[in-house]
Amino acid sequence: MAQKSVGDRARQEKTTSGQAQRAHVRAHLANERTFLAWIRTALGILAFGFLLVRWVALVPANSAGAAWLYSGKIRTVGEILMAGAVILIVLAAVRFAVIRHQISREIYRPTATLDFLAVAFLLVVIGILFFYCCNGPSF
Repeated sequence: MAQKSVGDRARQEKTTSGQAQRAHVRAHLANERTFLAWIRTALGILAFGFLLVRWVALVPANSAGAAWLYSGKIRTVGEILMAGAVILIVLAAVRFAVIRHQISREIYRPTATLDFLAVAFLLVVIGILFFYCCNGPSF
């Protein structure tokens, strides 16, 4: 087997370090895309909560089901959604910063803690909506 020359070894090391650098950049970009996905989700939840809070102003007081709307249930659900969206934005920012630090130090270990918290939050909100809808008027 022929021995590699100094130039061949240098080219191989340069190629390896270039691949490592690209992988490092890809990891950071993936983290940023995930962060932006969390923000888009939170903004959607926030917008829906705002719509529910403002719904009372859009529905005439003498329409069917107005008593249920004006009882404050819809407004409460909207406020819960808006508060949850703000919490989700804060958690997403913390997650982004922690993972960015871990990627930079090359100590990243994937966890699903925030994912489980988000799913738990959404299940609670769906449960509240279901409870309010079942105890509301029949249209």
